[in-house]
Amino acid sequence: MTVGGPPGRDRVALSIALNPASPPRLADGLELLGEFKNSGYAQPPGLVKRADGQMIQLSRLLYLVACRIDGSREADAIADLVSVDLGRSMTADQVGYVISGKLAPLGIVACQEVPAALPTASPFLSLRARATLLPGRAADAVGALLRPLFHWPVIGAVIAGIAAVDYWLFAIHGLGAALGQILNDPADLLLVVALTIVSGAFHECGHATGCRYGGARPGRIGVGIYLVWPSFFTNVTDSYRLSRGGRLRTDLGGLYFNLIFMLALASAYVATSAPLLLLVIALTHVEMFEQLLPFVRFDGYFILSDFAGVPDLFARIGPVVRSGLSRGNGDPRIAGLRRNSRIAITAWVLCVIPLLGITMVYLVLHLPEIDRALWHSVSRAAQLTGADLTAHRYAASTAAALGLALAGLSIVGSLYVAVGLVRRAVLAGLRWSHGQPRRRLLVVIVAIICVAPLAIYWVARGQFRDW
Repeated sequence: MTVGGPPGRDRVALSIALNPASPPRLADGLELLGEFKNSGYAQPPGLVKRADGQMIQLSRLLYLVACRIDGSREADAIADLVSVDLGRSMTADQVGYVISGKLAPLGIVACQEVPAALPTASPFLSLRARATLLPGRAADAVGALLRPLFHWPVIGAVIAGIAAVDYWLFAIHGLGAALGQILNDPADLLLVVALTIVSGAFHECGHATGCRYGGARPGRIGVGIYLVWPSFFTNVTDSYRLSRGGRLRTDLGGLYFNLIFMLALASAYVATSAPLLLLVIALTHVEMFEQLLPFVRFDGYFILSDFAGVPDLFARIGPVVRSGLSRGNGDPRIAGLRRNSRIAITAWVLCVIPLLGITMVYLVLHLPEIDRALWHSVSRAAQLTGADLTAHRYAASTAAALGLALAGLSIVGSLYVAVGLVRRAVLAGLRWSHGQPRRRLLVVIVAIICVAPLAIYWVARGQFRDW
């Protein structure tokens, strides 16, 4: 879920030309969704959805101007109407500037010279390399089909059933038989992996169904790469049109469908007595706990974001830090929030900065060593895959190939994160020193001071040996 466009969009505003011969009109496929309900802002913004699915937050003034654009009104007529809405006078020239300088560059108003690429959000630590598994119409159909699962009697029955299953599994029966089966026949791990993948896909159906239940339209369901690992995703951007309760239902829908999936596994165990099914239930609990962590873009992150009423918490890290260091009113992106939302986001930032900072520093300090170990794992998995194929042990060879793929993805992911960090640092330095030779020299000196000791540290610890 993303809201807003990239910074710097106002700098290109005057390069977009409207057609002076005709009244302004909204872009094709644009939806005006109204005020951001239950938001954490002291002055709630208006929400606009473009035809490409991008959600955009607008100030009250910009949103009122957009609402008065109908393709027939000239700027002076729009100014008269917006003046009444605002309770203060607004001129036709001011409306013209808002339309050409603010709304047109965002793709909200149709114009003669359409930008080659409209501004879209590029959130920090977002999913990359996305591919569609289920298009938006199919996801919406799935949501409509499974919508009855969100009726309160069904929810109560599911929670009661899971409580009974958990008590029996963890307090009475245990997981000894399932773990013993995996140790005796590692090829059974393939079944566990397959069921885990199915559980993840069903989890995404829960998000789509929760979105559909509230009256919004879910988008596509797909798969991409998050940090290192493959990950499913569901486009539920349209849930921003819902109230806080509707957005939270969408966020929690995936975890709720995990509970339903575990009940299905428990029923299958009653019919088959296959202990591996119990292991998958236990692993699903672990996955649900991980999903609740709010420090990366898992379900817990979006739950916190929607509870606070502020989209994209990562975009608030810089403003929170600057507001803490500033002696004045602080960054308006934080000062403009309600008190409770500001406290919640500040507490989150104080937790996430050391966690992500320590993780990133450790990754940078030990990157060659980590990738060396992963490379050895890839080599061993490749040897095992070849040996099992030669011996016609196809299940074991598949399991080994799976380990090879996961280790290979870990290498690619670690390098991707490291390259991304370097790229962000370089771009930040270039922007800060643009047109100022003294600053550019300082950036070069700081880069040398950072890179040289790191290279010495890697060499001194022997992280380039034994590859």
